Amino acid sequence: SSGINAEWPLRPGEKVADLTISFADTKADMRNLKTSVEEEIADLKTSVEEEIADLTTSVEEDMANLKTSVEEEMVDLKATPREVMIVSGEEQPGEARCARVCAGTTGRGTTTWNDVSSHGVQLSVDISKCGFVKVPTVTTSVEGKNAQWRATGLAAVYTTTTTSFIMWVEGLQHSPTSGNAESWGWNVEWVAVGYIC
Repeated sequence: SSGINAEWPLRPGEKVADLTISFADTKADMRNLKTSVEEEIADLKTSVEEEIADLTTSVEEDMANLKTSVEEEMVDLKATPREVMIVSGEEQPGEARCARVCAGTTGRGTTTWNDVSSHGVQLSVDISKCGFVKVPTVTTSVEGKNAQWRATGLAAVYTTTTTSFIMWVEGLQHSPTSGNAESWGWNVEWVAVGYIC
């Protein structure tokens, strides 16, 4: 025998018939695949649309709840009695909700006084951390371990701004100059009341 398959060569009619069947099967498979892909896309589209709708509803609900919460807080805030009331000041009053009490000290052992006369010292006090936007009302006292009770000017405040004020203290019987104020531990304790907005 010649080693050629007995079925080969197909007769022309059989070959065309086989190709026609094969083509028809492929065409049917392609239609089925197209339908399957279209269904998958439609399902995915529906799923995404549902997720978007759920997220939109959730965000809208969260926003509504947040708005309600903020409105309730504002009502509560407006109804809350003010613990700080400024009845007068150096400038036009600000909003009551913006009133602040701020206090501090220049510190024992960290306050450096400047000699300004033979019996007087001066100190600039930084209050910038209070955040005042209008000149506050400042009350002072000088704390220490010696001789401040005999000094004058312990509560005298000069040149107050939103960020600082100046104190001038004089001691006629016991001069605070030449480092005495520091050795006596003099420091300024202060309370400022003003507006921060």
